[in-house]
Order: sequence, then structure tokens, then C-alpha cells
Amino acid sequence: MLLSANGLGLEFGSDEIFSNMTFNINAGDRVALVGINGAGKTSLLRIISGEIDPSSGKITKSGNLRIGYLPQQINEFPGGALLEAVCAGSGDGADALSREEELHSILEKEGTGETWVLNELAKVQDKIHSTEAYNLESKGKAVLSGLGFSSDEFTKDLASFSGGWKMRAMLGAILLNNPDMILLDEPTNHLDLDARLWLEEFLRRFKGAAWIISHDPAFLDRVTNKVVEIEFGSMRTWGGNYSFYVKEKLVQAALLQKQARKVDDEREKLERFVKRFKATESKRFQVRSREKMLEKLEAVETYRSPKRMVIQPPDVPRSGTKVLKIANVSKAYDKVVFADVNLEIQRGDRIGIVGKNGGGKSTLSRLFARIENPTSGEISMGTGVLIGYYSQEVDLQLNDKHSVLQHVHKISPARSEREIRSYLGRYLFTGDDVMKPISVLSGGEISRLALAGILIKPTNLLILDEPTNHLDIFSRDVLQEALKNYTGTLVLISHDEKLLSALSEKLFLVKDEKVKEFSGNFTEYVDKLRSLADQQFKKPDAKIIQESSRESEKERKRKEAADRNSAYKERRKKEKRIERIEKKMEPHETRRREIEALFAEPEVINNSQLLVELQKEHSYLTDEISMLEEQWMEIAGED
Repeated sequence: MLLSANGLGLEFGSDEIFSNMTFNINAGDRVALVGINGAGKTSLLRIISGEIDPSSGKITKSGNLRIGYLPQQINEFPGGALLEAVCAGSGDGADALSREEELHSILEKEGTGETWVLNELAKVQDKIHSTEAYNLESKGKAVLSGLGFSSDEFTKDLASFSGGWKMRAMLGAILLNNPDMILLDEPTNHLDLDARLWLEEFLRRFKGAAWIISHDPAFLDRVTNKVVEIEFGSMRTWGGNYSFYVKEKLVQAALLQKQARKVDDEREKLERFVKRFKATESKRFQVRSREKMLEKLEAVETYRSPKRMVIQPPDVPRSGTKVLKIANVSKAYDKVVFADVNLEIQRGDRIGIVGKNGGGKSTLSRLFARIENPTSGEISMGTGVLIGYYSQEVDLQLNDKHSVLQHVHKISPARSEREIRSYLGRYLFTGDDVMKPISVLSGGEISRLALAGILIKPTNLLILDEPTNHLDIFSRDVLQEALKNYTGTLVLISHDEKLLSALSEKLFLVKDEKVKEFSGNFTEYVDKLRSLADQQFKKPDAKIIQESSRESEKERKRKEAADRNSAYKERRKKEKRIERIEKKMEPHETRRREIEALFAEPEVINNSQLLVELQKEHSYLTDEISMLEEQWMEIAGED
């Protein structure tokens, strides 16, 4: 058992988030932590990580438990070169390597080893072996490559990367530390499909425990074997992956509803009897009996259904057969994004755009939406095309000084305030929520508002760039269903495997400065990526092997220091063995000299019995000294 929690509770002011949670975490646990927004999922991870204390209860951790925690938002990032920063930030292993170098320096300066130095060095080296830190740099390169970084970026300053790529770097540092337990809060938010599949493979091979919060059902299905749900302030555990939990919960919810109705019927029957006969003296005992039964009758707590959006696809005016054509298009900023692109989109196409982050997917969507112009080439629109465009950087599309109501009214000024309020209610903005300024909205609220603004207008070409990034699982399902029923032309960029699998019928692959149609469906594309991710673990990239085989100067010095330390230990061991032999020889030689002196004494010469005894002792001592000398010579001659 890695960790035990007993009676955990958490309160913020007068609000109780959860109470009396008791559970154990064991190696091999792969837990999906689920619950509606505000249930306390993130707070529970922070308690387990030690970042905050519970209001009540206790956490007990096994000795030297190492926990890696990736929060949703990281406010501080280290500076320095990417690979160096990630290796340095990997925790215990990096700290142990640094301390080992310090201790070797002390040994070199002193020439002889103080006991405390050798003892600490032994502990530090145990830590290095347990964290596999001697291979830290080569492992760091493999992890960063898996998360989508190129080898050219290993020496690039981490501060120059975007927030999403910094989050990947922090995830890399956590994985590199090889902790006993990993806590991940929305780890796939900033990962493209390639990196997400690599993370799946890593977690499937990880031997420790993992607790994961994610809104990506496909990801949870592949990496978890248990679901922990927080609801009504308490915890329920379900065996199996996320899909199993959803099915089982529906079954249990139906049973609970049935029990609840049965209890309600019984309560109504008892209350009716009490009300009817309360004033009847002859029924006094029966009334009292029913009242006691009412007191003992406990309500059945059913599952709480989360609020869900109600999305209706927009009206779809008819467009021409050819919706969009790209001819010999190139796009460059400081460097070329892609070149010589030739594509055509027909009415009714349902296109998924795939490729690594930073490869140009969003740039291509902006060209489709006519928000940007190509550097060269021509983009032509078909007849009657009406575009609805959702940007990955959705917050930049909104005026944060406007209220929710003002935003939608500006898009659809012909509608009355009452109509707009009713419409916004479908997107979970009710009552005073519609008067909130956009500046105070959460990521999920901003996403819902942006969708509301786009889908209120008639469109026949919807271009959506990562529309599910901040949506919970329930909202993702609602959006997916609405887009299934959309009859216009759809272009979708997403790392949500479930969404792309359900909606895309054609794939445009953005890779190596090219945009080409992928010859296969989305399932075949994912299978290909998964195979590549699997190969990365079975057979590391040849370039990484080549680079890691070249011992760096730092590694060479560390190896030399380790060799010196080992030679010093062996030398001291040999010296101690020789010292033990010399200590045994010393009294023997002293006694032999004493006997040799006695041989010259007249009283010994004239005492034949004493002379024989001394000669026997002298012979014994000589044999012992000879044997010890042979041992001394043997040890002294050892390499």
C-alpha cells in the first residue's frame, strides 16, 4: 500500500466540499477520478499530493513515497534549456546526482573518506539507482521526443515556449522522475493526438499508481482500471474502465430511482393514513404506529444528473457543390508552415484535420475561414458559402468588456432580450449569469458562449478548431450529437478521439510542410499512431540511442569520480585486511623474540624440560607467522 486516507473532509468557509472519505492507494491502481464540476476532484488531488491540508481526517504515506503531481495550471516555470530544465526539475533523481557530485568533490579534496561522507554517498547512490537517474539525460530525450518535442528544441530556452508546450515539459519532468504515484489533472488538454497516444503507452507500462482527472473518455478507457466518483460530498468506487462505469451507473441509477419511488409511495400512503385518522380516538395506536414508521423511513439518495446543454444545429442554407478550393497555396511567417497545397472541399464533406501541434492545423483553418490570406497561391469560395468559425484561442475572439447577453445580442440584434435569454439558457446561462462580464467567465463558460454565438446564425460551413478543450464530458457528448445532426459542411480540428471518430469521414494530414488527404479513415490513422508510439517504447529512436551513447563530459567526470570512489573503497578494504593480519602477527613476533632471548639464559639451558617447551612454542609461533606472512603477501599482491 502506497497511501491510506482516513476520514478526509474539506471545507471552504461554510461550504462543505466532501466529508469522511476513506480509501487506500496501491501500486498498479489506475484511477479515473470523476464527478461534476465543483465536486472537489482537483482539491482531492491537491490533498493527496500534500499541496493543501484536509479540514479533517488524515493521510498516511509509505516511507519515502515519491509523488508526481501535474495541476491544470502551472504558474511558475523554470528557465534554461529545455532538456536541462526538465532533467533538473525531475526531482529526487536529479537532486541525488547533484549531491553525489558534491560528495565526490569532498572525497577528492580530503584524499581519505570521512565516515559520514561514505555513509551519505551510499544512501545517495541507492536513490540514484532506484530512480534510474544515471540514464537521466538519455531518458529525458526519449520522454521529450514522445511528448512531441524535436531534438532541435532540446537546447532551446524553456521560457520561449508557449504555455501548452511548457505544460508538456512539466509533464516530462514528472514522468522522468519515475515516481511511485502520478496525479494528473487534465493532462491531455495541451497534447495533440500523437503525444496523447504516447502518454497512454507510458501509463500502461507505468508500475506505480496513477489518479487521473480527464474529460476524454477514450483516454480514460485505455489507461484506467478503476473509477472513483465524488458525488453528494462522498466517494464511490467502481471496478473497470470509464465505459464500464457509465453502463453500471445507468443500471444502478435505475435501481435507485425504483427504490426512491417505492419509498415515496410508502411515505405517501402512511401520511395519508395519519392525516385521515389523526383525530379518530379508536385509531390512535395505529396512527402512532404509522408516525413511528414515517420517522424510520429514510429517503433514497439518487444520483444527481448534471446540467446539460441543449444544442440545436443552425439553419443550413444551400451552398454550391464546390464549397472551397485551394490551389498552390503556401503560408509562411518567420518560416514556412506549408507549401504547394492543393485541396478541394465539397458540399456535405465532414473533414478532420490532424497532425502534430505546431504543424499548421490552426493556420490552415484560418485560411479556410478567410481570417488570414495565403503567402502565395489562391483560395476560392463556392457560391452562397456562409462560414461559422470557432478558434482554438476562443477568448481572443470575445470582447471581455461585454456581458454574456451583449455578446449574443451583437451577433443577433434582431432577437429580443427575452429570446436571447431563452437561447442562452440552452447553453447553461440562466438568470443573472447572462449579465456576467466575459472577463470573469471560466474556460468552460467561454467555450459554451462562443458556441452559442456561432450556432445562432445560419451557416453551411462550420470550421471548429479544438471546440471541446474546456468542455466537460457531458457537454462534449451534447456537442457531438448536435454536430452529427448538422447537415452542412464540417471541418474539425480536435485531439478528442471520440469526437473525430464519430464525425470525420475524410482526413487532411498536416505534416512536414505539406497538407495531404490521408488514405484511410480516422481509426486507421489512430492505429498507425498507436503503433508508432508502441515502437518508441520497444525500440528507442536511433538518433536518441546514438546521442545517448556519446558520453557527455559531465557523465564522464561522474563516472571517473564513481570509479575513484570505488577504488578508494577497495583500497581501504585491502588496507584494513592487512592491518588485521599485522595486528595478529605483532604479538606472535614479540613473543618469538622473547623466547629467542631466553634461549641464551643459563637457567633455561640447564632446564631441559623448559627448553623443550620453549622450542615447541617457538616452532608454533614461526609457523603462525609464516602463514600470516603468506596471507599478507597474497592480499598485497591483489590487483
